[in-house]
Amino acid sequence: MAQADVQQPPDYNLNGNLNRRWVWFITGPTASGKTTIAKALAQSLGFIFVEGDDYHPPQNRDKMSHNIPLTDADRTAWLRAIHDRETSNSASSPPPSSPAQQQRQQQQHPDDPNSNNLIITCSALKRKYRDVLRGRHRDQPQLDDDHDADTPPAAARTPSQSQTLPHIRFVLLDVDASLLRERAAQRKGHFAGPGLVQSQLQDLERPEGDSERDVVVVRVEKDQSVEETVKQVERRVREEMGRERMEMNGNGNGEGFLKVL
Repeated sequence: MAQADVQQPPDYNLNGNLNRRWVWFITGPTASGKTTIAKALAQSLGFIFVEGDDYHPPQNRDKMSHNIPLTDADRTAWLRAIHDRETSNSASSPPPSSPAQQQRQQQQHPDDPNSNNLIITCSALKRKYRDVLRGRHRDQPQLDDDHDADTPPAAARTPSQSQTLPHIRFVLLDVDASLLRERAAQRKGHFAGPGLVQSQLQDLERPEGDSERDVVVVRVEKDQSVEETVKQVERRVREEMGRERMEMNGNGNGEGFLKVL
């Protein structure tokens, strides 16, 4: 398979009334490599990295450290806290990043208040969990199985709504169970142990057909290096951003964002 030398687009934000931020969720079961991939991707794109696990309340961490699967009720407040972070404005809610990250972001977008593009880690195993991150279920006390949006679909949004909502997209890291267990057993100091792998795989709902076109599935093979996985994910992310940007501007398919060798 041909290797791709991905190049940074000149501007990640769309123009005019479509000038919205990008929010990419790196998702998948425990030990799928979410944090490693997300950090590398954020570094390459100049986006801000947000660790979704930081938004778990202490009781959730305690349950997972004892290999007790979380319930929907456990996840509700956590998912909504992440959603609040993804929709917050950088001017009013400074990102939880290092001084070096903040300096790099300021150098790349010194005058743009809408440059708070994010890479967020979150397991987001079920469609209804991803729906919360899309801005749905906001008025419900707990998650349910109704996939209808509380917020209107893109075609029905008013111009003001389209300006304030970020582009929300997902990368699902698809990893074999045996590799997940191996990785989880090798990790040191992480509250989620190998005992959670099976329950998370049982919860995992992969997108079917065109039902979730905002989810990019990336297969991770056992003999694949971290660098290869990062390059694969980055290519898919840049392809999606380039395609959507060009479609919005009525200018081709976005292939100019990539240089394929």
